[in-house]
Amino acid sequence: MSIEKASVLIILPILNEVTHIVPLLERIHQELHSIHYTVCVIDDGSTDGTVEILDDILHTQRFPIHLIQRRKTGYGSQRGSALQVGLEWGLAETNHQVFVEMDGDLSHRPEDLKAGIRLVELEGYDVAIASKFVPGSQVIQRTTSRNLVSLVCSFAVRIVINSRIKDYSNGYRFYTRRSAALLTQHQIKNGSPIYLSEVLAIWLYHQLRIVEFPFTYVGRNEGLSKLRFTDLVKAAIAVFEIGWRYHFAGFRGSSGGAVPRSCLEALPQSPVSDRSASSRSTQHRS
Repeated sequence: MSIEKASVLIILPILNEVTHIVPLLERIHQELHSIHYTVCVIDDGSTDGTVEILDDILHTQRFPIHLIQRRKTGYGSQRGSALQVGLEWGLAETNHQVFVEMDGDLSHRPEDLKAGIRLVELEGYDVAIASKFVPGSQVIQRTTSRNLVSLVCSFAVRIVINSRIKDYSNGYRFYTRRSAALLTQHQIKNGSPIYLSEVLAIWLYHQLRIVEFPFTYVGRNEGLSKLRFTDLVKAAIAVFEIGWRYHFAGFRGSSGGAVPRSCLEALPQSPVSDRSASSRSTQHRS
């Protein structure tokens, strides 16, 4: 069976990716040119010329993109809140049925897109995660020390939340439109990369069908120098708080009340007017 009938939204948070953005979009298009797709780019205030390149792409309509510009004013990565903005735009403005999250620095290879889309579109999974820790996966151009830290952190999160998932931190994810809609019914507390663990805990809480599949992760030869002890402590506190909600307190809804474990099929799936053609919007945030 073919995935050519799939309708795909790629949510792409970026910051200063001037050297990567065009090769990434070219490789995405090479993989998905026969599929109806849109790339929703969320830029958090790039100053290196990335936005100017994206403006040119919007003008020429070289690739099907929507650009959301945000102004970063706080400290640290806000990748999680960027993903949430892209997800909400996709639900409100498009009819895409498969949502994909990936990084903008080529660490997530577009050549693995079809494998993840197939699992969601054809094999019936609600969520598919490209996992660094399943047999068949490869991690290249990454230091041993950074690999070890990633492995230890993932093991700790598995203990706190649910050991069923091996890779809570990788942001290369594929999921159905209804899985995306489920998240909008919850209060998401984390805008940092811990968002990835929080969202996965919500999906596990609601017993979605989740699968991990092997892929090739391309590192940037990053070592431990960019890891701050205070950030690790904050992340650990956040993970324990997520684990508490997952096991005991439950998750709160967007209106403040508790969200019961629910059947995914009960979620409404109302159609919207598809505005996935090349476009842009601007957001200001604190």
